Amino acid sequence: MNTMESVRKFLRTYEPLANNKLNVDFLPAEESSYSVEAIPTNEVVRTYTDGSTYRQFLCVLCSREAYGSEILQQLENLAFFEDFSEWLREQSLIGNFPDLGEGRSVVSFVASTTGYAMATSETKARYQIQLKMEFIQKRT
Repeated sequence: MNTMESVRKFLRTYEPLANNKLNVDFLPAEESSYSVEAIPTNEVVRTYTDGSTYRQFLCVLCSREAYGSEILQQLENLAFFEDFSEWLREQSLIGNFPDLGEGRSVVSFVASTTGYAMATSETKARYQIQLKMEFIQKRT
């Protein structure tokens, strides 16, 4: 299983995402659509003398939601990401991380931003939250 697949599987354990389709690198135009998308980064942060590496994986969890002049709608949209961020923090506290497979172990998985409206139109918006996962990969 690759890193993105492991992250997607883990994110689907968050109750509000469990019954919704969670796309990869594709966010449909329909409201209440979700996607996890990779962010380009330098994956290897540090290389140890034994050849193992300390790595990072950056991504965004995004959604397409209703948007307009109703303040309550925007507050509801942002509340989803605030609740998600708290859930992710709780998972970290209990050591529940994505399973990256043999030879790779997650050190941390956190929200590196709050949820925010990335792009808007008169009736819909793309909301997202940036995530950062750090892990150690043993030399194979």
